[in-house]
Amino acid sequence: MATYIVFGGYGGMGKVAVHDLVATTKDRIVVVGRDGEKAKQFAHSFRQSRVTSAVADADHHQELVAAFGEADVVVNCAQYYVNMQVMNACLDAECHYLDLGGLFHMTKKQLALHPRFTKKKLLALLGCGSTPGITNVMAQYGSEMLDRVEEIHISFASYDFIKHRRMPFVIPYSAYTLLDEFTDKPVILTKGKLKFVGPMSGTEQEIFPEPIGTVHAFYTLHSELATFPDSFRKKGLRECTFRVTFPDAFVEKIKFLIDLGLGSRKSIMMGNEKISLRELVAKELNRFLPQDSVVDDMEYLRVLLRGARDKKPLTVVLDCKAVSNPAQGFPAGSVDTGVPPSILAQVIVAGTITERGVLAPEQCVPPELFFKELKKRNIHLFVETKGGV
Repeated sequence: MATYIVFGGYGGMGKVAVHDLVATTKDRIVVVGRDGEKAKQFAHSFRQSRVTSAVADADHHQELVAAFGEADVVVNCAQYYVNMQVMNACLDAECHYLDLGGLFHMTKKQLALHPRFTKKKLLALLGCGSTPGITNVMAQYGSEMLDRVEEIHISFASYDFIKHRRMPFVIPYSAYTLLDEFTDKPVILTKGKLKFVGPMSGTEQEIFPEPIGTVHAFYTLHSELATFPDSFRKKGLRECTFRVTFPDAFVEKIKFLIDLGLGSRKSIMMGNEKISLRELVAKELNRFLPQDSVVDDMEYLRVLLRGARDKKPLTVVLDCKAVSNPAQGFPAGSVDTGVPPSILAQVIVAGTITERGVLAPEQCVPPELFFKELKKRNIHLFVETKGGV
């Protein structure tokens, strides 16, 4: 019997990963986090002896190592800020590792651990959610249709059928990540070189399948740009971007908070107490994560590749559609982020991926197997090819 540890397993994405592991394996699953009561309550909700919990704080190395002691693989679903701590604990506990992404800069730091994971014959798979994650494997799958890949452009869009009318607005994922995406300088690959550009720059209209339709997409910092230039260099990659889309009204609200200085990383004095405005705002915004028992939404991930096949220009457009899971109250964005790490953890335990070291999904995940597993979970891939660019 294998042992899967889901660190941050009682969080928004961790819950989805745990549910999928429980539904698709007969193995042991341990929900781990710093809040022991939350971990215990969530684990007990399954009423299965193979689903247990443990307490460990990312800031306490020995706690993590002890919690990971029997793990075959650790699925890190915590905020990306703690990725390095969790990886180092996996090295000492001698278990495989995967996470949901590192928002470029963290991913770069994590890649530096490649020699240590290789030496211990372990795999650390970085960015295994929706984007990064599904988009990485989409890019690899699309590249196999081309002899040469000159451009890769990634984006996503969603549509909420309910609109969560009881709330002023809804945030799609952790407010900490959201504020980072709106305020950190995005990076793009242009003319073969990485370049940092202004936050929320590069706005373009993009058309997704109905009911989404036309949306405005702008650059944001993302993990794919940390690995794609190397992964697709031999194919000739020269241009690569990541754009995010949100409803215009939502963008204006978040931008207003940022313009007020409430997204700043600086701390201020409130009486005799020093507080971080960003921390305060993020905690308040996280109240607006979708928590209705009734959810009804959808999300499209898109990867567009331009290049050539048989010396003729060819464009490949891949769309991946996910829908909400009303039975468990999971919105689409949580489904396509929390399900992939469960699938890939199982692929690692099965020994299907034999590579070792610190790698991105496009470098070692078998695309057809991966998309077959996604389809079983009602996440579907659509591929279109167009002559010319």
